[in-house]
Amino acid sequence: MFIERSAGRIRLARTLFLAGGLLPCALLALWAVQRSSSAHRASIQAEWQRSVGLSLDLGSVEHSRPGTVTARRCVVRTPAGQAVMEVPTVEVESAATEERLRLDVVRLDASAAAVLADVAREWLRSDARHPRNCVIEVADCAWSDAGVEAKSSDEPMQRPDAVPIRVECVAQGVSRAIRIVRRSEADDELREDELRMVRTVTSDHGAMGEEFSVELRCNDPVPLAILAACAGVPMESAAVAGRAALVSGTMTARCDASGWAGEGRGRITGIDLGACFAALQARGSGGATVDIERCEWRSGRLVSAVVRCLAGRGWVDAALVDRVVMALGGRSGPAVRVPGDPVRSFDAAGCALAVDASGVRVTALDGLHDGLAVAGGEVVLYPPPTPVAFDRMAWMLAPPSATFVPAGGGGAWLMSVAPQSARGGDAVPR
Repeated sequence: MFIERSAGRIRLARTLFLAGGLLPCALLALWAVQRSSSAHRASIQAEWQRSVGLSLDLGSVEHSRPGTVTARRCVVRTPAGQAVMEVPTVEVESAATEERLRLDVVRLDASAAAVLADVAREWLRSDARHPRNCVIEVADCAWSDAGVEAKSSDEPMQRPDAVPIRVECVAQGVSRAIRIVRRSEADDELREDELRMVRTVTSDHGAMGEEFSVELRCNDPVPLAILAACAGVPMESAAVAGRAALVSGTMTARCDASGWAGEGRGRITGIDLGACFAALQARGSGGATVDIERCEWRSGRLVSAVVRCLAGRGWVDAALVDRVVMALGGRSGPAVRVPGDPVRSFDAAGCALAVDASGVRVTALDGLHDGLAVAGGEVVLYPPPTPVAFDRMAWMLAPPSATFVPAGGGGAWLMSVAPQSARGGDAVPR
């Protein structure tokens, strides 16, 4: 009986060992195989795509620790399937009310910036679809080819250094906000650029509405193409200033039922005059800098502005100079000596623009002999003596083939944002 009882105990011990030892190991192995399978990667990819509203490709997926998923070789695509951004490593940590994303390296061009801006606007507006807060930390972020290339070999530009970026998406009550912070060091000084976007739901006599506010502080220059893409400006419009244009400055704005209102100031450097003249269907060359000393707008229209433009050596088609003379009331200077010469060269050019309800006052800068451009110490073009009406400015900006102004292009856009009392009369015939 002692022998039979021992054999039973042995069988029981073996059974318990198989059930409590080998079986969990086998289940754990099966779970690990499932976690590393393509089906599991596809399920995570589908979940992330539903969350951000974009098409994603994930090279591999790892569960580095509980509640954290690490994806490698991630590709972000537009709804049309075009790849706009590739991120080597993305780490997503989920908490009760928050998602934390950590990205190692991000390179942004205008296309990627436009896609990400759409995602940000969607998060601000879609409370039900995005109920959780989100924090995104990018260890190494820099602009790619847009706006950082030199426009000529004899005028090199430094590619902006990669810097960390932190994005906070927070919902509190009826308000939702996004805060983007970029920190960098220049001349042993820590700089912090910041963008805040806030959406607030309003109620007026039972009618629901919404208001948006934007605050921007940008000390380190940002490519104009990137900034324009984030604002929803078409790429062809941003290309007017050239690929090398960089922007810095500050802005505050608010949008309600009456439209956008705000004010700002800043600087645009690296402007390609050749691209600017091409938008006016003219040829030319040179570089320029624009200082926006003050700019104020209300209900989607410009109220007042003070702008200073300065360009170095360059040239432009003589026909464009003639358009300035005829449309704005300027006057040719003594440097224009050869009537048959198809181009007008200049050693320096610039002007100050003051915009208000009376129109645009164009004045010369110091050092240009009271002219808008000088060559060989003599004036190429003098400014108009009186304020210029906006319809005359639109005439100058419109294509030479246009019969009525504004018919399209820059002239039509100018009339759409000009102060109401300074728009001038009806279309001006050629």
